[in-house]
Amino acid sequence: MPPPFIQLAKPREFAALTRVLRIKGVDVNVHWTVFLVAGIMLLNAGRKPVMTLVALLAYMSLLLIHETGHLIAAQRRWSRVEEIRLYPILGKCIFQVPWSRFDHCIIAWGGVIAQAIVAIPLLAWLYFFGYTRFSAVNDILAILGGYSMCVAAFNLLPIPGLDGSIAWSIVPEYLRRRRTQAARKRPRA
Repeated sequence: MPPPFIQLAKPREFAALTRVLRIKGVDVNVHWTVFLVAGIMLLNAGRKPVMTLVALLAYMSLLLIHETGHLIAAQRRWSRVEEIRLYPILGKCIFQVPWSRFDHCIIAWGGVIAQAIVAIPLLAWLYFFGYTRFSAVNDILAILGGYSMCVAAFNLLPIPGLDGSIAWSIVPEYLRRRRTQAARKRPRA
């Protein structure tokens, strides 16, 4: 029987990376600096600590959604996923590198696709209905909607360290696979 999609972690000691939950049987670890940054932001929130907390949770959710997309893609391509790590400005999905470049490209696209699955309906909501009268809801709509798509677009730049450095290789890999398949189907003379 597969593990539940999300499980909250049992409390344990505070470490450099602290497990906060498990997704599809994979540990999600948060770096200690996330708690530090969150604490500093909440201490300086002034009159709107709830708004700051909502914005922090929405931002961390954006990172988690992206890394969960990599996790799901990796597991579907039969790559073993070790863990997800969340830092203040980025996340990392640690997985076994797949045996094919094509599979690696699909895994790279997984994060952006996960973000799009969440962001597009929120952007459609904003387009048709606009923002609400609730500031907390508006923060969630803005961060998981428009900001998320900007982050996804940035992440697709073909720069080492970003997903785009691997993701865009899917086009030549796909064409290479098609040529190989076509060559196998041709009758031998």
